[in-house]
Amino acid sequence: MAATRVQRESWQGQVAWRKTYSDGGRRRRVAALRWVARRLGANALLAPMPISPELACLTEQAMINRLAALGAHVPPLLAVAERELLLGDLGPTLAMACRAEPDAGKRRQLVQLGLDALARLHASGGYLSQAFARNMTLRDGRVGFIDLEEDPCTMMSLPAAQARDVLFYAHSTARFLSGQPGEHARLLQAHLVHEAPEVRREVARTASALAWLAPLARLFGRRSRDVAEALASLARATA
Repeated sequence: MAATRVQRESWQGQVAWRKTYSDGGRRRRVAALRWVARRLGANALLAPMPISPELACLTEQAMINRLAALGAHVPPLLAVAERELLLGDLGPTLAMACRAEPDAGKRRQLVQLGLDALARLHASGGYLSQAFARNMTLRDGRVGFIDLEEDPCTMMSLPAAQARDVLFYAHSTARFLSGQPGEHARLLQAHLVHEAPEVRREVARTASALAWLAPLARLFGRRSRDVAEALASLARATA
C-alpha cells in the first residue's frame, strides 16, 4: 500500500484532515505476507498488492463514495488533488474511546457498537479496507469508517473481504475485554449469526488455520499477547 501522512487543519471553522499519499516502498514485505497467507490457506488475510500514491488516492475516493452510497458514515471529501485529500472530521477513533473507558461494561458496549456497524455495512454489501478499531470513529453513538485507501475486493471475493473485516476487528478489540474472560468470544459468536454463511465459513477457516499460533504468541511481548487473545477468542467463537 502507499504510505500516507495525515495532518489536522481548519476548514471553514471546522476540523479537517489533509491526507497525503506517497510511495510506501514495502513490496518485499507485502509479497512475504501474501506468501504466508497463501501457505496457511488464509485467503481473507491476503494483503493487497502495493499501488501508486495516485491510485491509492483514487481508491480512497472510490471507497468513500461507495460506502456513502450504502448509507455508511464516512468522511466527506472537502477537496481532492492527485495525491492528496482534504477530509471531514468524524470524531475520535473507537480504539481511543475503548482505551479511555475505565468501566468494563461500557467497554463491552463500545466493542458491540463496532460489531453492529460492521453487521449493517455487510448486510448492505459493503466492506472496509482495514477494519481495525483505530480505523473506526465514534461520535454521539454513531460509528464511522476512515482510512479507506485499500480495496480488498481487487484481490479476493466479497465474502473473503467481509471475513477480513471481522478478523481485523477481532484482532484490534480483544485486548479491550481481556479482563472479562470469554466475553469477546461471545460477542463475536453472536455477531457471526448475522453474517452470510460464506463469510462465517471464511472466518472459521482462517481462525482454524491460525489457531496454532496462539500458544506461541503468548510467550512474547504485549502486542503478541494481544494477537494470542484475539486468536483464542476467534477459535471459541467459531468452534
